[in-house]
Amino acid sequence: MTSERKVNDVGGLDGGSIDRNEHPQTLFEQRVDALVMLLIHPEIGAFKVDALRRMLEQNSPEDYATLGYYQKWVRAVRDLLIEQEVLTPEEIRVKLAEVRARYAEGGRER
Repeated sequence: MTSERKVNDVGGLDGGSIDRNEHPQTLFEQRVDALVMLLIHPEIGAFKVDALRRMLEQNSPEDYATLGYYQKWVRAVRDLLIEQEVLTPEEIRVKLAEVRARYAEGGRER
């Protein structure tokens, strides 16, 4: 039986050194973490942790190598919200355009 290695299965591969130093979470990282915790909470139940893992494993090798940890999470959340029909791609595009416009005008997020 042969199993195909998933993009995140890097055990035994030479990946270089690992920075084991702790760093304070950025505001972006805190927000992404909070968003995921809210969406997986049983009262909301938009998706399960296993579904998030499945989406993370679907990254291309290039995306897996170049995207940051929380950038991968954001992409996975987006894809799951669409897959679970919580939001449509168009709803996400519209909201992103609104946020980008506010930032372009020097405004703060709401």
